[in-house]
Amino acid sequence: MTDLILTGASRGIGRATALALAERRSNRLLLVARDRARLDALVGEVERKGGTAVAVPGDLSSLAGARELGERLETLVGPGATLVHNAGVWPWRRELTPDGLEAAFVVNHLAPLVMQRRLLDAKRLGRVMGISAGLIAQGRFDPLRTPTGEDFSDVRTYCTTKLCFALAMRDVAAAHPGVDVVVLHPGVVRTDLGARPGPEGLQLSLFKRGAEAPEVCAARLVRLLARERWSPPGEARWLFEETEQPWPAVADDEATRRAVRETTATLLAATAP
Repeated sequence: MTDLILTGASRGIGRATALALAERRSNRLLLVARDRARLDALVGEVERKGGTAVAVPGDLSSLAGARELGERLETLVGPGATLVHNAGVWPWRRELTPDGLEAAFVVNHLAPLVMQRRLLDAKRLGRVMGISAGLIAQGRFDPLRTPTGEDFSDVRTYCTTKLCFALAMRDVAAAHPGVDVVVLHPGVVRTDLGARPGPEGLQLSLFKRGAEAPEVCAARLVRLLARERWSPPGEARWLFEETEQPWPAVADDEATRRAVRETTATLLAATAP
């Protein structure tokens, strides 16, 4: 039984995926989220379905929290583990973390890389799946403004931070050809991602009424996780739901890729132990 780490596990797509994987009984699930009570309840549900799960409370809202989470996971998982990056936020206002960085830039991009770095260095990972969004095509990265949210937009910031992580995963794949990496748009799913007050929040909730249920998306992710391989060694393929597609143009723009790479490397160097 191999280990599967699932972040953002306590609600939405993450919770539905944990329950769907429980029925397969082929993985020990390490379920990551901030809310310990929700995690403990989910572990109980997984076990009642015949699965095996461990609650791993962790906080990706700061780089220190991400580093601590990576250290804890390193002690828990064995070689060949699968990591599913599902945690994410869609902010509606600019907020800064204790690191002085915009919150979505940390949660959606930097913190998962900090957490993952420890596992890669320890050679614990065999596969990494990044849950992204088709909206990365609308991302526009500004190395001087995006990290601190000076270009904040209640839509564009989500697109851009998801784009940054997708590009980083392509670099991870190139640096670690022995790790199978994929980035995907999971579908338009009826969750509370992006919930906000006011007319914009109402409009979004009305739009999501027609979206698919988390259980439908979870079944799709389980099918993808069952594939023997996602990408050629050294590459990370882009999937739109279950279908491979060319990367959006902005994700192939060399200037954007270089700017994200260099900015990310500088910020990660500051967090290295």
